[in-house]
Amino acid sequence: QLSVNNKPPNSEGQGEKKDNATAPPAPPTYEEATAGEGLKSGAYPPPPSVPLHPSWAYVDPSTSPSYGSGGYPGDTEMLTTFSWDDRNVRRVFIRKVYAILMVQLLVTLVIVAFFTFCEPVKGYIQTHSAWYWASYAVFFVTYLILACCSGPRRYFPWNLILLSIFTLSMAYLTGMLSR
Repeated sequence: QLSVNNKPPNSEGQGEKKDNATAPPAPPTYEEATAGEGLKSGAYPPPPSVPLHPSWAYVDPSTSPSYGSGGYPGDTEMLTTFSWDDRNVRRVFIRKVYAILMVQLLVTLVIVAFFTFCEPVKGYIQTHSAWYWASYAVFFVTYLILACCSGPRRYFPWNLILLSIFTLSMAYLTGMLSR
């Protein structure tokens, strides 16, 4: 059945107006919306109680097949199987970092002392400056490999080899400048 409220417009393009009772309520004015009076008095319905993080959106890293499985290149680079909350893990890591740094500084100290106090080496270095530029090129190439390529710096034999070459070239450059 057709009623007056839901009657389609006639063929002449003149439709009937709807009743005000079926029209949706007008949105609140800016003052009403910002005053907070509507929420206190119950004039507006409360927002739906939807959790911010639904349970279906959470993926447990320990059960996900992509974590640690090598699904994507470089995805295991930052993921580890130990917790940094363990004091022993932090101590071992700090001990290893400081040991590597101490070896680098000792190698640099020995080479600088050798270039400074050994007269034949000092004379050879002063007459052959091409070794400086060769050492600089080795330093720059090694630095770029360590900075840009995540593969060689993450795998065991290559990271120590590249770090050793980097340390020796920097020690040589420092020794040349200390003569």
